[in-house]
Amino acid sequence: MYPEQLILNADKSMVEQLLLNLLKNAKEACEGMVAPKIELRAERIGSSVQITVSDNGQGIAPEALDKIFIPFYSTKANGSGIGLSLCRQIVIRHRGKISVQSDSQGSRFQIEFPD
Repeated sequence: MYPEQLILNADKSMVEQLLLNLLKNAKEACEGMVAPKIELRAERIGSSVQITVSDNGQGIAPEALDKIFIPFYSTKANGSGIGLSLCRQIVIRHRGKISVQSDSQGSRFQIEFPD
């Protein structure tokens, strides 16, 4: 975290839910990996707070990337398609942005909250 005393003016329970969903997805993506790695970063960039959740898991198929934030769309056999849709709604409610980059070496979700 940078700076060490970073403050985000947001609904605590919503941000917790956002992070839990992203971290749970990252953990599931890393299952079976030889050296799983999940990274959570938070930093102030200009007048925004940026949170990044990245993993070195299997990645998201390119054809699914455009759909993962759509309610009830899931790439998992037992998935409900609610998690990432909820994440997007939480970010929008805070006037923020969420984006994803993914390939066969992992995924990176980046959230930007305005000050």
